[in-house]
Amino acid sequence: MAAPGVRRATRVSLPLIGAFVVGAIAYGGLYTFPALSVAFAEEFGINRTLAVTPWTMFLFVTAIASPLLGRAYDEWADRDLLTASMVLLAAGWLCVYLAPDIAIVILAYAAFHALGLQLAFIGISTAVARRYAGVSGLALGIAYAGPGIGVAVALPVAAELIATSGWRTASLAFLASSLAGVAFVWLMTSGPRIVIPARRTRSIESGQAAHATGLHETSAPGAVSAGFEVLPPGAEDSRRSAESRRGDVRRAVRTRRFAVLFAGAIAIGAFDEGVIQSFVPHAVHAGFGVNLAAVALGLQSLAYVVGQVVGGGLSDRFGRRAVGLGAAVIVAIGVTSAFLAPVTLPLVLLAGIIGHGVGTGATIAVRSAAFGDVFGGPSFGTIFGLLAVAYPIGGALAVYVGAISVDRIGTYMPLVVVAVAAALVWSIALSLAGPRRRGARRRDVGASIGT
Repeated sequence: MAAPGVRRATRVSLPLIGAFVVGAIAYGGLYTFPALSVAFAEEFGINRTLAVTPWTMFLFVTAIASPLLGRAYDEWADRDLLTASMVLLAAGWLCVYLAPDIAIVILAYAAFHALGLQLAFIGISTAVARRYAGVSGLALGIAYAGPGIGVAVALPVAAELIATSGWRTASLAFLASSLAGVAFVWLMTSGPRIVIPARRTRSIESGQAAHATGLHETSAPGAVSAGFEVLPPGAEDSRRSAESRRGDVRRAVRTRRFAVLFAGAIAIGAFDEGVIQSFVPHAVHAGFGVNLAAVALGLQSLAYVVGQVVGGGLSDRFGRRAVGLGAAVIVAIGVTSAFLAPVTLPLVLLAGIIGHGVGTGATIAVRSAAFGDVFGGPSFGTIFGLLAVAYPIGGALAVYVGAISVDRIGTYMPLVVVAVAAALVWSIALSLAGPRRRGARRRDVGASIGT
């Protein structure tokens, strides 16, 4: 069990508050895209497939850039890179405000927004996982709750601004909030590192005591853990040479666990992004009304927050696999209910999208904590960046499946099939390649299990 002081620090520390707000600002504006895309289609006279192209290009660019951005967090200061993320987001909103046609909107999302958001996402994930090693499930859940709250607040604001002043005014509002986020970046990157008391551990191979009780990072040191190898003396030294770190990254990428978790992350992108970007158009198409759809998506964002915090905390206590598998079941049931609900049963629609929010929020917290458990250490930024390629690939493919299917055959049913199948794929990936022990805090650092 973590020391009481650590639990208090996890709940109220300034870095977590900063991470929460930075995530809310970064994601809040961008994830109003379902509403903005409807406005783009009306003003520019384009179909649904072209209207979602700014978002799919955004996802593809984040996939391409993620490895380099992750490597940057191993080489440069978090504060500098996170500040750059806020400036890039502001520049993107300026381009959207000035856009004369959809081509400039695509450029804004593909260049400025993609790099800005991914810098923020990787920065928050790696900084929190490193700072709160051993209680990262709860800490990441709290930090990731920021995007959910941000979207829940930004959606009604954007809808009102679009209805009264137009989408360009909404873009200016998000530009201002991005610049304000710089102050919270500095708050997020302040304060001392959080560590927890280590239990006495033992080496399974040697049978001898490996470590005495003391303070340590419970995340496995670099990519060595991906191969389940006994750590050589000094392997935990964060001052290793750059060449040694690159070797760790290569070793991680070559393991079967990396490949399986990469596939699982693609699946998460499919049932997360595909549903979020298609839900409002589906609900309107099915006859539920735009106001109900907007309210439902706002509730989904709040449910996402609940899933992040509760799911992350429970995964620290009961294990990543058990909580992750339960969350995947909730996602599958939620997607099916939200997209198959008849127009006479709006409560089924609401319950379904809320269930999707709870399950997906818990999934995201479990995913990032599991990545930290398996690959955490001095090279975690680079490895996490490589894994982050997967999510936007799955998201972009699912968004296009939904848009093309509704344009061609008038239904989102192919997306439902894809989302449910993706939840199954993630469950299998987590079962095969997730952390081997109940929570990061019960790790035997000398354990050796063959791949």
